[in-house]
Amino acid sequence: MLLCAYGLFTCGYFFLEDYSGHYRLFARFVFFLGLFVFISGIRANYRHPLFQAIAIYIFYMLLSGFWATPMDWFRLGQKFTISVYLFSFITITYFLVQWNHVLFERMLQVCIIVAAAAALISLVVFYRDNPFPGARMKGLGALSNVNEFSNVYGVFGLLAMGFALRTQALGGKLLLFVAVAIFISFAWFGQSRTAFVSMIVALVTLAALTHKRKRSLVVAVVAAVLFAAILLILFPDTSEQAVLRGMGPRPLIWAEVWNEAVLTPLFGHGLTSEISVELGKNVFETAHNAYLQAFWKGGVTGLGLLLLVLLVAFRHALAFGRQQGDYTVFCMLIFVVCTMMTGVDTLIDRPRDKWMLFWFPLGLLLSYQALTPPHRVDSKANGAESMEP
Repeated sequence: MLLCAYGLFTCGYFFLEDYSGHYRLFARFVFFLGLFVFISGIRANYRHPLFQAIAIYIFYMLLSGFWATPMDWFRLGQKFTISVYLFSFITITYFLVQWNHVLFERMLQVCIIVAAAAALISLVVFYRDNPFPGARMKGLGALSNVNEFSNVYGVFGLLAMGFALRTQALGGKLLLFVAVAIFISFAWFGQSRTAFVSMIVALVTLAALTHKRKRSLVVAVVAAVLFAAILLILFPDTSEQAVLRGMGPRPLIWAEVWNEAVLTPLFGHGLTSEISVELGKNVFETAHNAYLQAFWKGGVTGLGLLLLVLLVAFRHALAFGRQQGDYTVFCMLIFVVCTMMTGVDTLIDRPRDKWMLFWFPLGLLLSYQALTPPHRVDSKANGAESMEP
């Protein structure tokens, strides 16, 4: 039941109408089923350096809400509730992997196919009623803009590549590679430039690290460049529109947010404070940069703790990749740190793209490191048939 609920939530991005419905799905269904494993999951992970870094970061950001101006108890209560949900999401992931990691991976494979089908349907439905390929497409589902969809599809693309590089069945391998191509195409036609480039870089890195052979690296680079070149040659209008858009208002937003952030450099404006940047008739309530957002809300302390989480995660993901020959989570983190440079706002938030983009890889890393003790590794036995991120 819990595995099905988790899979339903993971696919909920694509069939629910808005993120509020997705939030309710977790709060009213998945969370309550996961209460039975919450305490045991905390107890099993509380000594792990990554879990400790996550806990310290979340605790500090919640604490920063007390010096927000004005103090907003209601919003702070919401953030506290979301923090509990985030820990629940991590502990549920941990339980399911420990319970039966083979079934968990089968569930992820089903989610990949569902995600690829959703991306393909979005492409067909949108361009049925809009000029192809010049119009910037929109995704179907719970997320609010195409960049958020591209971020989520990027994570599924890396999962698909991880499975494809390890599966022995030719049919399954081809199906997963087709899914990867669909996810890349979605980011291309959505003109999500950061997600597109980050996805290509992370996928090539994953292919190169997995096989550790020069030939594999050359093949991966050539395949990625060739696919990107095909999109560029066949659909030049899309790239032209992306170039004409330029950086948009982001540099002006960054400058304004930075000017406000340095007014409270050590501890920030507080988690519940709202960014508000007025540019002409438009008002922007996000920094369009996760690191700058962390600095504005939590100061140098909050930004430092976020970077600590990423540093610890990279360290453990790299160690796990070297032990198991599986660098899926490591490359997910590469994708994460790149996409967060031009998008993604507060990480302690309702389950929009950042749950799949940021918290899901961290949950996987904690879960699979516990599944295989660091000094008892048989990569040949484990690496051939399953992806153990």
